[in-house]
Amino acid sequence: MSETPQDQATPSKPPSQIPVMVLVECRQARSGRWVEEQWEAVAVVAGEDVVSDAANSTLVHEDAECRRYLWSGLTLSLFKDACESYWYNLMSETPYLYVICNMDEDEDGPESLHPVLVTADQQEATGHMEIDDRVYSVPMPEQAHQWVERFVLDNYVPAQKKKRKRQQWAKESKNVEATEYDGPVRH
Repeated sequence: MSETPQDQATPSKPPSQIPVMVLVECRQARSGRWVEEQWEAVAVVAGEDVVSDAANSTLVHEDAECRRYLWSGLTLSLFKDACESYWYNLMSETPYLYVICNMDEDEDGPESLHPVLVTADQQEATGHMEIDDRVYSVPMPEQAHQWVERFVLDNYVPAQKKKRKRQQWAKESKNVEATEYDGPVRH
């Protein structure tokens, strides 16, 4: 069976998840006499070169003020029931991915902050913030943007806006006895 040009031009549906890696940074911040570590997720890497093995971190940069770790083994999953949230995210001035992290206060090194979830759903990220999880927003990389956009175009059907029929209060009030209004009651 030969393919027609139409068949060749039709793109296949995107997968519902892709592997991603997260770049996490630890900076030394002075607070008076004390030096504290401040952790932050600074970037997400998505694309064909991303390794999807078990979750682990690799030190990729270190100097006197900063250490950067690249976490692999994470996936960005999309769900049809969250397409509206993805759409609003894509329509914003700067689309973001949200990295949800756990903090291990007892340990030093790369395990002190580790990403556990990456999402494009603003509502899911807000839910994690409400339960005091650490949530970092990072600009959505171009490959992830194209993939999320394709997923939304394939799966999102906006709800049609309907005009509400106005209630006719006058007809309903005919059944109620008319009373005079004396103004507010003063005591």
